[in-house]
This record gives sequence, structure tokens and C-alpha cells, in this order.
Amino acid sequence: MPEQQPRIEIFSAPGCGRCGRAMQLAQQVLAELAQEALVPHASLRLVNVVEELDYAVSLGLRATPGIAIDGVLVFTALPDRTALREAILGRGGAGAETPA
Repeated sequence: MPEQQPRIEIFSAPGCGRCGRAMQLAQQVLAELAQEALVPHASLRLVNVVEELDYAVSLGLRATPGIAIDGVLVFTALPDRTALREAILGRGGAGAETPA
């Protein structure tokens, strides 16, 4: 059975400049991984915490930007490219969270 595509969610709030950078970083990393055929398909979704506050809180989000992979909050701050890439390849995993 083929493995499911990773689900990446970027948690954002209106006026959050780092949130836009988090989305751009995720798009770039996913494009690189697709080009290298390591992650050919992934879903990427921007989550507005104002509109989906209950969902964000249920994952433990306290500040933006936040990044969840497969429904698990992995980053609570803007990660660097290498950390995000490794988290996607490892599908999240323990110890990947970046302190706020």
C-alpha cells in the first residue's frame, strides 16, 4: 500500500510577516523534495488561526507561525530550511519542535 502524502499546515495570523516567510519556505522545501523525487506529492495548507482557533489550540499552538506535519505541531517558530526538510522527510517526529 503506498504511503500517504505528507500534510503540511502553516498556522498564520493576519499581519504576521514571519507566517508569510514560513509559507514561502515550505513551498520551496516541498518543491526541492519533489524535484529530488523524495516527496513527490504533499498537501500544503495555510491555516488562519483567527478562523480556526479551536483547531490551532487543540494542537498546542500558542504563537504564530506554527508548522504541523500530519496533524502534529512540529515547529512553534520559523524553522530553518534544513530543519523543515528533515522534519518533512521524517514526517515530524519527536524532538523536532523549535521553542518559541
